[in-house]
Amino acid sequence: MQMRALLAFGGGTDDPRTRLMKNDSTSSPPRGVRLRPARLADLPWMALTASDPVAVGEHNWGGEPRCRAEVEDDLRAAFERDGLVGEGGGSLLVELDDGTRIGTVSWRTERWGPSRGSRCPAFGIALLPEFRGRGHGTEAQRQLVDYPFQNTSAHRVQSDTAVDNPAEQRSLRKVGMLEEGTVRQAEFRDGEYHDHTLFSILRPEWEAQRSAERPPE
Repeated sequence: MQMRALLAFGGGTDDPRTRLMKNDSTSSPPRGVRLRPARLADLPWMALTASDPVAVGEHNWGGEPRCRAEVEDDLRAAFERDGLVGEGGGSLLVELDDGTRIGTVSWRTERWGPSRGSRCPAFGIALLPEFRGRGHGTEAQRQLVDYPFQNTSAHRVQSDTAVDNPAEQRSLRKVGMLEEGTVRQAEFRDGEYHDHTLFSILRPEWEAQRSAERPPE
């Protein structure tokens, strides 16, 4: 996976726009799941899933109807602007090794202070119902966690999910993230506010975990 938005991950010094297309989807990470940038031909599919409450799932659906045509127009405008991988955030396709599209991951830049070192990526995921519960989401998020630590000077990566979403909480723990606490009434969904649980992983923690996972030489 290559991203144009390296700077969005907190401290990359090279031009992120030079790296994205070097390895679009030509290499296949292990366990049958890979992330890749969206292509123009993906936009109708992305709009269809984003406008379908069943496809995106209850925790990615805000409760407000979304017109597929309007969603696609918004996606096309964003795609023309930055390919859906801008400095402040973006989206990638999650697909199986055979090219089947099974969902998307997205991220935004969280700022905890004015310095560049105070920025970190905050990510989320949406998988089609038939591909949930198979480990695909965990592997996709593992790759998304690995990338900024491997390719930028990011010190922290974070994510959050609703307190009533135990499946995603388990997935975040599996990729090595630690629970930090509860963000009270952070999300308005289905006519009421919902608490979220905040997770993060720091570079020293990531390095120690990945080192422990590495097979002995």
